Amino acid sequence: MSKLLKVLALLFAFALVVAACGNDDDGGDAAPAPAATEAPAPAATEAPEPVATEAPAPSPDDGCGWATDGDMRGVDKENGVITIGSSQPFTGRAAVAGEGLIAGIIIAVDEINANGGIDGCTFELVWEDDRFEIEQMVTNVRKMIEQDDVWGFVGTAGSQAIPSTYPDIEAAGTPLWGPVSPADQDIQEVYLTNPTRTEQGRICIDYFAEQGATKVAAIGQDNELGEEAFNAIDMQAPVHGMEIVAKEEVEVLSDAVAPAVLSVIDSGADAVLTALDGTQNGLVLDQFHEAGFDPLVCSDQGSAGAGGQTTVGLAVPEAADGYLGGLQGALPDSDMEFVQHWLAMWEAYDGPGAGSLAPNFSLQTYSITRAFFELWDRLDGDYSYENFHATAEAMGDDPILIPAMPVLACGPLPGGHGCASGAGIAEYDAETMSWTQVREFLPPAS
Repeated sequence: MSKLLKVLALLFAFALVVAACGNDDDGGDAAPAPAATEAPAPAATEAPEPVATEAPAPSPDDGCGWATDGDMRGVDKENGVITIGSSQPFTGRAAVAGEGLIAGIIIAVDEINANGGIDGCTFELVWEDDRFEIEQMVTNVRKMIEQDDVWGFVGTAGSQAIPSTYPDIEAAGTPLWGPVSPADQDIQEVYLTNPTRTEQGRICIDYFAEQGATKVAAIGQDNELGEEAFNAIDMQAPVHGMEIVAKEEVEVLSDAVAPAVLSVIDSGADAVLTALDGTQNGLVLDQFHEAGFDPLVCSDQGSAGAGGQTTVGLAVPEAADGYLGGLQGALPDSDMEFVQHWLAMWEAYDGPGAGSLAPNFSLQTYSITRAFFELWDRLDGDYSYENFHATAEAMGDDPILIPAMPVLACGPLPGGHGCASGAGIAEYDAETMSWTQVREFLPPAS
């Protein structure tokens, strides 16, 4: 074969191969390559709902005020401190009593703090000297509420001044636990841990009757203190068929007691109920003695200072001999274990009022403050005023028992905030300079 024919044969064979395979560029009949298929997109999934978790319930492990909702006056949860207040006649004409009164509160506060406090809380006491002056006490209470931010008040004394503080106490809602011997005025914030002066006066008259007295007189200040004595004599003398022969008034803080004394002497009374301050009582005793007039004389505990020298130390011994005082609690020389426990602390105490000649008042406020701490322990970490009142007003079913005090069984208003019922009577012996309880803690005769 010629060279030309060989070339033509090769070209023909190549054309056949190309026709059989087709041409990718000219869109021949060759089966198209299968189209690429995208993987289906995964179905959209919603984010899972967060599982609701409840905050852990408050517990005592959370510390001071663990069950107290929000901020509360006088409750420092962060530092575990509760601030309480008291106003006392630390100087002035009632200083002998005031020194003992503030010392008793301080002793109780120091004791509870030394023992670790209550439910994670320790206590800070803010106190002010009111000098036995009404305006100063009101100023003190306002200052402690507005500046010191006290939660409440404990053991405030000064019966003629305390009611003047009630408007501020009610406005702030600050409880007043255990004011010393005021009248019961059915105020939500005020809890009386001692029998009222009216009740003590009635019990004095009961004792007069037991001693055979038939003619009774009263000398009282021209204020609520005196009114309570006059109410007592009006209520109780008829119970015993006694004749009321005189009711005399003396100005507050005045030493001019002679007109009242002379009227009582002229009345021929064989028993006299007084509602005066310690200085006035001392003057009355002296003037009765100088006149040779020797009736039974009885005062409520606050003005008698039963158990100490508050009044009898201001009178000549012969005039004070046989003087009678209402008794709101145990005498400081009692051999009961509770009193001996207090006495050991009193003898070791070197703070404000340590030199007081009236340890009876220290025992009284120590007992009042111990009762307050017992009630505080029952609040179970909820220091709202609402819970305090609810807990205090339920004490009728679960009384607080402080051995040196009458049983405390507060209840709701009206009437329920007079938590103690009944008083004793103590008699002073000038020769031994001591007091003896001569009548048990009993309610007035009816």
